[in-house]
Amino acid sequence: MHFYGQNYRPPFEAQSLLLQVTTGCSHNACSFCAMYRRTPYTESPLHEIESDLYEAARFRPNATRVFLENGDAFGLPAKRLLEIAELIHKYLPNVTTIGAYASIKNIIPKTDEELKQLAVAGYAHLNIGVESGLDDVIAYLKKGTTLADAREQMHRLNEANLPFNVNIIFASAGPDRIEEHAIACAALVNEVQPKLISVSPIHADFGTPLFDDIASGKFKECTLGQYVEEEILFVRQLDLKNDCGFFGQHVSNPVKVGGILPRDKEKLIEWLEAGLSAMSPELRNSHPRKGAEGRPLYA
Repeated sequence: MHFYGQNYRPPFEAQSLLLQVTTGCSHNACSFCAMYRRTPYTESPLHEIESDLYEAARFRPNATRVFLENGDAFGLPAKRLLEIAELIHKYLPNVTTIGAYASIKNIIPKTDEELKQLAVAGYAHLNIGVESGLDDVIAYLKKGTTLADAREQMHRLNEANLPFNVNIIFASAGPDRIEEHAIACAALVNEVQPKLISVSPIHADFGTPLFDDIASGKFKECTLGQYVEEEILFVRQLDLKNDCGFFGQHVSNPVKVGGILPRDKEKLIEWLEAGLSAMSPELRNSHPRKGAEGRPLYA
């Protein structure tokens, strides 16, 4: 199998077959992310992808889900994504769904018809870094799009019957806007009705603009306790009509919870409140920053 550069996947894709179709990230400008800072963006040639699928068919012939690597796989043109799907189904006939990281920015160029074709081809549960429901926060995080863009593109995915997951970064509006940010993020999620919500606290990767802003005092971090308070406020506001996963179990989450909404809404709130109460004062008042080696430093 061909794997170049850094390779990442969402925690809930642990059982998926990983297939690299791009290296790095074509946007590579988010103020908080250093995942691909030094990795040039490239697209894998189709013959290399087919070679990997031929190999995968020998070792995981019964795979049912494929996750496309890397950070910007859905940024490929729809034509290439459809060609990749055709090869996946050729070599791995049991595959029913194909996932990938996606961004609002790389959904925009695809037509409504192309999105419908991708859904029919098996693309589902795209992992979208929406991050916030506030326009100024989205701009500060340097996503390259607006809140209006996010709303429009996720509605387009729903109309194309292409399921998606949403990532929310709490504490990204700072400690003075916890309630405002929680309510805005919940309002966006309630409007677009994703299949899964993944949440984590904002943190500063070494070598990013956010890291520098925290060091200079330009950006004021929330404490881990304030992060959990924002998560509780967010969950209280949620109104999901159909089953939606809630994933708050990343290594950076100070209180790890997960469940299915709306069924587990009250349980999630109860678990978060209990976790917050159980936190030591030292942990509750610490910050989710990262050191030069990328390890969380809860101090």
